[in-house]
Amino acid sequence: MRLILLFIFRYLFSRKRTNFINIITGISFFGVMVGTAALVVVLSVYNGLEDLTKTMYSRFNPDIRISPVQGKWLSAAELEVALADFKEIAASSRVLEENAMIRYDQQEFIGTLKGVDSNFAAVTGIDSFIIRGSYRLWDGFGLPYAIPGSGVAYTLSISLNDFRNALEVYMPKSGKIDLMRPDAAFNKRVILPAGFFDVQPEINSRYTLVPLAFMQELLGRDSNQVSALELKLVAGSSPTQTRAALQQQLGSAFLVQDRDQQEDAIFRIFQTEKWWTYFFLLLIVVVAAMNLVGALSMLVLEKQRDIALLFSLGASRTRIGIIFLGLGLFITLLGAGLGIGLGAGLSWAQETYALLEFEGSENFLVSAYPVRLRLGDLLATFGGVMFIGGLCSVYPALRASAVFERLRFSKE
Repeated sequence: MRLILLFIFRYLFSRKRTNFINIITGISFFGVMVGTAALVVVLSVYNGLEDLTKTMYSRFNPDIRISPVQGKWLSAAELEVALADFKEIAASSRVLEENAMIRYDQQEFIGTLKGVDSNFAAVTGIDSFIIRGSYRLWDGFGLPYAIPGSGVAYTLSISLNDFRNALEVYMPKSGKIDLMRPDAAFNKRVILPAGFFDVQPEINSRYTLVPLAFMQELLGRDSNQVSALELKLVAGSSPTQTRAALQQQLGSAFLVQDRDQQEDAIFRIFQTEKWWTYFFLLLIVVVAAMNLVGALSMLVLEKQRDIALLFSLGASRTRIGIIFLGLGLFITLLGAGLGIGLGAGLSWAQETYALLEFEGSENFLVSAYPVRLRLGDLLATFGGVMFIGGLCSVYPALRASAVFERLRFSKE
């Protein structure tokens, strides 16, 4: 092994008789380094965007959401009794969601009406994201208030100071529709807006919050019927472990979802795009590694005398192949190591010092490009680059073994 390492270091750092070999080796080394650094930076940017998206949805989505697998409704009282022994639960909120038509001053909009109880703000923290008005569901006289998202408010041109117009909410009744009186097919209620929330564009343009009792009356449901129970966990509790324990306790009749599972489609898209980008960027490394094939193949031709000398000293064919295979792997290792260091350094600098900022950053949720380094991505990048480097080193190693075979046959 010492002899193999000696030849690897000698061939790597010694000056070649053909200077073109040094140039091609340098190009391949530089290409592997740049490709590896690009992989680390791009994957870190995807991580940053994913974390930013999770942060935006966490303002509205709870830690845990429990809903029925079949049907729309569940009994809140029975479910709360079943959850009474879970110490990981800090707060719970009853919610009732349904699509409805909202009219305001001749403007109409179809969105999701979400009835929430007084614990909803404690579970989600939505009250800290009110951009106009205030977060209140009832006034002192028992009058209900609605809190539309900023997108809904923009679409309907809602004004908080307009006391002449209120939000008219239309909810379809169950059962048959009387074609002679289509207006009788809807339950209608009127409610005033108290404020607008702003958490995430998709949510802002879809949801309007109303009191749970208002929503139950609109749907003709009793005070115990809800569509889901939303939970806030005690700080330090594991959402994954708690979700699994709750699912086991409640059984297959209930769907228990943590925050990531509630927006599973969005985060699946993130992961799919991230790893497709990873494979495409690996093509840069493949192109750079192809130069390594040429450089090592030319080196084999140049070092035929050394191979003959090793043959005379009793070296085996396998050992000759390992020398050139190890040389290719070592060049790849240096390029991958420096590339990971460079990429991680750039990502860390952006994450820490926000070097690259958005133009007009006052209009964005964050002022700089979001970046997050993850150990798994570094390992995946290093493993992928080394695998490509190993594959590209196999052919030169086989050529060196073929030279050895020719020398052995000529001696025989």
